[in-house]
Amino acid sequence: MTIPQTDAAHLNAAPAVLPPLEAAWPALFASALDEIEHGLLLLDLSGRILHANHPARRELASQRVLREGQGGALCAGNGTAHARIRLALHDAERDCRSIVELEHPEESLSLAFVPLATGRSGAATDAVLVICSRRPGVQPLTLQMYARARGLTPTEQAVLGQLCAGKAAEEIAESQGIRMSTVRTHIKNMRVKTGAASIRAIVHRVTRMPQIVSTLRIVAANE
Repeated sequence: MTIPQTDAAHLNAAPAVLPPLEAAWPALFASALDEIEHGLLLLDLSGRILHANHPARRELASQRVLREGQGGALCAGNGTAHARIRLALHDAERDCRSIVELEHPEESLSLAFVPLATGRSGAATDAVLVICSRRPGVQPLTLQMYARARGLTPTEQAVLGQLCAGKAAEEIAESQGIRMSTVRTHIKNMRVKTGAASIRAIVHRVTRMPQIVSTLRIVAANE
């Protein structure tokens, strides 16, 4: 039998090559996760860490509440907290979502456990996404960009950064070595420049902006 020329050419053709963008998708996806200020961990059903974005790696490195245990497993600082994580993983395997609160003297951490399936709708859970609560405050680059857009001075930017971190005006005055009246002047100037009704409205706006991280942070984390 003679194979038509078009079919013969198809049989002899080289295997299809993914377009450059599709081939780079895993690296692009990992980079995108690093830009998110919530810690994100992807676990298998045994609790082994498959991937962690930058905030999650930072949380693990601090070992305040979470750490990477033997075999790459996600572990907590004490037995009670670790038991909560194991229970959440068990619930995720049964396709149930849950939130775990981990207490710490400095700052507590909340974890949301979300079951994931690679197959079609209704397929069994293959992995678990753990979403960490975001630490208070704003990224320096986000604050800098906002301050520049609104014409804030460097001192006003510094005061706003501390307000976003939850500091009271009295604490800012003490840490900066300035009078309370000076802090109030900075706050008044920020309200005028931004057109906000109150400093609380400015803080609310800035803390809910997309938190843009510096590429230097990513480079330092990978060195």
